[in-house]
Amino acid sequence: MNEEKFSTVLFIGLVFVTLVSVGASRLHLGSGMAVTVALAFAAFKAFLIGWYFMRLKTAGAVPRGAVIVGVLAVLILAFGIFPDVGLFNR
Repeated sequence: MNEEKFSTVLFIGLVFVTLVSVGASRLHLGSGMAVTVALAFAAFKAFLIGWYFMRLKTAGAVPRGAVIVGVLAVLILAFGIFPDVGLFNR
């Protein structure tokens, strides 16, 4: 499969995952489960975008390391605010 065709298929796949994500948001899941599902879809789409469109699949160790450090920083900050908003004290 050539690169242009693969880009088109990947774009259509991302649109499909977005539509599934919107459909999942219409389901009456609990608030915790709804957030988990939305974040899972977002993480999957971010991985696909980074891996293909940002060319991380062919990048060296330094760009991949920078992405990993950035993701870890966001996760540390996100989990660091949980005690402040009372998510662990329910």
